Amino acid sequence: MSGEFLDIAREHRARYPLMEPRDFAKLAYQSEFGPAHMVQSPDKVLAALLAERKEAGAEPLPMEPIGNGLCRFPITQALSTLWELPLIGRMFSRTMWTTEGTVEGLTEKLEALASLPVPGMEEYLEGWRREGCPPVSHSEAFRRAYNPHYRVLRLDCARFLPALIPLEKLARDTGILGKRPILFAIDGRCGSGKTGFAELASGLLVCSSDVVHMDDFYLPSERRGADWMEVPAGNMDLERLRREVLDSPDRDNGDTAYRPYDCRTGLFKDPVELWEPLTIVEGTYSQHPSLAKYYDYRIFLTCGREEQTHRLQAREGDCYPTFNRVWRTLEERYFAACGTEKAADLVVDTTGFFE
Repeated sequence: MSGEFLDIAREHRARYPLMEPRDFAKLAYQSEFGPAHMVQSPDKVLAALLAERKEAGAEPLPMEPIGNGLCRFPITQALSTLWELPLIGRMFSRTMWTTEGTVEGLTEKLEALASLPVPGMEEYLEGWRREGCPPVSHSEAFRRAYNPHYRVLRLDCARFLPALIPLEKLARDTGILGKRPILFAIDGRCGSGKTGFAELASGLLVCSSDVVHMDDFYLPSERRGADWMEVPAGNMDLERLRREVLDSPDRDNGDTAYRPYDCRTGLFKDPVELWEPLTIVEGTYSQHPSLAKYYDYRIFLTCGREEQTHRLQAREGDCYPTFNRVWRTLEERYFAACGTEKAADLVVDTTGFFE
């Protein structure tokens, strides 16, 4: 961990040569504990972002990873006050609530910083430790030279922001105004982050949303055709998904329910009620051509083959060889036969998203 953070600190030093010891201490603190702000109401968070946007530059800037799954996300005038800033405000609050650091982790980072040949580093860090390592602001030299305006965000939030914008627009224009319930679909390659993105979107969009998982709609083995492995989605009960969720007669009344199927036990679980104005259906086969017409927006997630393999090996463990031979192969056949990626409204490559 300390080696990774030392590389990050060196990158920042090269990018900002006028960094002083307190700026490095701030970097270490943010990397370990996330935002140092007090928890505030959503209105206050957004108001602070709007005020900061006025003082920031006009050009868009890249985010800066700071370790521990976090980044500094630049606030600039290029960000929309209607779409990006409200989402960033919610991302900021989510980051505050979900980031957990330790004193031991911060100590490791400070030990790494002490090895940098920065004048006054050891003396500053020693004094800062004696004070208990409180949150610290940027140095005046750093402020004058670089005019920093940013928020510390979870890296997955920041990287998924472009994919969340079209969903936010639909949610605000349609769902929150009560015009009608809306449906999003998230399909894509195994290991690309579909489930995580669905849960993230559910917690960040302007109106509350339910998440429906395709894993709840496996077809019982006794109902599968003999050639089910040759038919795209041959192991899925797409008709039940359509009937109970996508085209339910009660959907417009906000009173829809479905029963998840547990393929391990072969039993149906208790009904899950869908109350929210927005429903996200996530998982492979969610954008099968027979279902496509029901969705307001379709997102396809993908990632590089090598990174996908690493993710699946970590996720599946000893079951990876079988998963790779059977399910990964069936999935790719489905994409090729149905043109799923090309038919989506937006394709997001998550390679490197979670490093």
